[in-house]
Amino acid sequence: MSTTRLLLLGIVRIFQPAYGYQLRRELLTWNVQEWANINPGSIYTGLRTLAKHDFLQEIEEGPHHRPGRTSYKLTPEGEAEFFSLLRQHLWTVDGFHPDRMQAALSFLWTLQRDEVLTALEARIAQLDAQLKAVPFNEREILADSGTPNQVVEMLRIGASRNRGELEWTREFRERIVGGAYSFAGEPPDWYPDPTLLTHWRDRPTP
Repeated sequence: MSTTRLLLLGIVRIFQPAYGYQLRRELLTWNVQEWANINPGSIYTGLRTLAKHDFLQEIEEGPHHRPGRTSYKLTPEGEAEFFSLLRQHLWTVDGFHPDRMQAALSFLWTLQRDEVLTALEARIAQLDAQLKAVPFNEREILADSGTPNQVVEMLRIGASRNRGELEWTREFRERIVGGAYSFAGEPPDWYPDPTLLTHWRDRPTP
């Protein structure tokens, strides 16, 4: 649910004021129905729910527009909720919900580069700690003759996913350190000062 809320708030924030059909069409181009498990029909319900909780403002369009069409824009509470969810999804590793990081990726450009790098370093530390704990957990589970085989394999597949995400996170961090992409406060054609590259590269990495 939190991933859906982040995506809806984020997409409204990009296009506001925007009407439901426009927002739904855009989200479907992101294939959210595949990786975020969002039912396309539930997007309208989600927008109305966010408006009910004062995260979105509903704007009834005038007589020159299609009758009954409602546009949405973020309220101050919606803006705060958007950044709260974005930071929560970015900073916290949740192997059972990989869609959370995928949703965060859609809006990383709204944060400053330093914050994104610091968050990625925190994710690297979390993933590394989880992987270091796996051999001990696996030995303990295997020592119990009553442990079902599928439980052992669940542990192993989880470790494999963490290894893959750890590798990607380290590479992604290096791309950002190297000047890839633009973030809040930077122009689209931004490229970092060489002294900043040295500063970021010299920071200790987990």
